[in-house]
Amino acid sequence: MPTKRSFPKEWKRAKLIPITKPGKENSNDVSKFRPISLLIEGGKVLEKVLINRINYHVVSHDFMNIHQYGFMPQKGTTDTTMEIKEFVTEGLAAGEIMVLISLDVKDAFDASWRPSILNGLRACGCPKNLYNLTKSYFSQCIANLSTNNIRLEREVSKGYPQGSCCGPGFWNIQFNSLLQLEF
Repeated sequence: MPTKRSFPKEWKRAKLIPITKPGKENSNDVSKFRPISLLIEGGKVLEKVLINRINYHVVSHDFMNIHQYGFMPQKGTTDTTMEIKEFVTEGLAAGEIMVLISLDVKDAFDASWRPSILNGLRACGCPKNLYNLTKSYFSQCIANLSTNNIRLEREVSKGYPQGSCCGPGFWNIQFNSLLQLEF
């Protein structure tokens, strides 16, 4: 029986639905599929409450780097574009050479390292109840995949489900330290 400080095990059981990525319909490679996780509604509600409380904490304590625009309240791609435009305009006016590097992290949510997220939560002084609930959320996650003649069930030890409410918030926490680096 779950305690009030744990994420119920049944709510961490995902049914995987493989969706073919656009343009990959004729491929024989297994990477043509995007695994969407269907989760129990109660789990989605608890995830949403958990990440909303964590996001409130990190934003109200100014933990997130000011240059973090993705998945942040009151920020978006327009803000990113305007900051880049201002940076480039000032650099060109000063006769500087400008270089822009953009990264696309492949399978970012699938490959996220849970200990790094937990470390980020500790670093920002996350309340113990939220930290412990997150730690419970990451343990004993099960993914089920069923086809016409195959049924697989595996424990998932990294990342978080595609379609998770927590994914974007945990992404920001894990990679916040990269934005703190001086170049």
